[in-house]
Amino acid sequence: MEKRQQAQRGKGPETLFAGYNLNDNEWHTVRVVRRGKSLKLMVDDQQAMTGQMAGDHTRLEFHNIETGIITERRYLSSVPSNFIGHLQSLTFNGMAYIDLCKNGDIDYCELNARFGFRNIIADPVTFKTKASYVALATLQAYTSMHLFFQFKTTSLDGLILYNSGDGNDFIVVELVKGYLHYVFDLGNGANLIKGNSNKPLNDNQWHNVMISRDTNNLHTVKIDTKITTQSTAGARNLDLKSDLYIGGVAKEMYKSLPKLVHAKEGFQGCLASVDLNGRLPDLISDALFCNGQIERGCEGPSTTCQEDSCANQGVCLQQWDGFSCDCSMTSFSGPLCNDRKYIRECLSKSLTALGQYLKKVS
Repeated sequence: MEKRQQAQRGKGPETLFAGYNLNDNEWHTVRVVRRGKSLKLMVDDQQAMTGQMAGDHTRLEFHNIETGIITERRYLSSVPSNFIGHLQSLTFNGMAYIDLCKNGDIDYCELNARFGFRNIIADPVTFKTKASYVALATLQAYTSMHLFFQFKTTSLDGLILYNSGDGNDFIVVELVKGYLHYVFDLGNGANLIKGNSNKPLNDNQWHNVMISRDTNNLHTVKIDTKITTQSTAGARNLDLKSDLYIGGVAKEMYKSLPKLVHAKEGFQGCLASVDLNGRLPDLISDALFCNGQIERGCEGPSTTCQEDSCANQGVCLQQWDGFSCDCSMTSFSGPLCNDRKYIRECLSKSLTALGQYLKKVS
């Protein structure tokens, strides 16, 4: 993602581009300056981008200031997606418009956003079974790549994303024992980068994932606030061709996945805020085809672990479709750890002895 600034004059818009990978869920500072015909666009501490307005006009007329959405589209060849995220300290010609709107110190302000910082979960989708997946158009990541998504699950393992390509080229994102793996091949052999997290990510909480590759083959995996980087030598292009699979693949495809890929089944849980190199797909509407049970929204497990879910100090294991009890460290067994093991063992031995006795006397 980059920042684009348009200046509308009588003869059409002038456009400047600045910044790189700004969709990383971090705060960025943007400044736009105009002096006569000169334009300057600055993002964070990066080099300023400059431009000149053509023609003789130097006066810009403003009727409305819009943030998050464009309603006046007459002079735009393409309309960007509506903004999803957080915005603060919006100042235009010395006027702090967000604060003015919040405090009611402005004559007109139309607002449907919310004040305050909240974790944004955009367009969540639930993959209700491990056999559920969607296929999208091929991921465009030839020279560079920037992916972002959020996920929430209780499953230890599952394939989140897969796209194959020419030769041995491919990309995979998967969960392995609760940890995120990014596997790829640009033509020099498969590489694996493991995401950095203090504990398994199948904790039924939302996690932010950013995966990027720049033109110098620097790969970055960011999970929430923890970052892992790795450089690779050799080929620099990822030549993908087939469909992009999200949430899993067809059952018969798992056996043919590359060797470094562990997945034997799909992802069960929720995905949200999916950004594929600047493309914001609707996982259901934009799907070439869907398989299994996929629904909008994310309600999560219908039954969750409680303190008394498992009896006799059994450990409750949260699963997407309910829970199970681990009774291995207790003297009990059964679905809820409320059956005494020695009673079952004694009963089993008694029945075995009775059977042997009946064979002898018959």
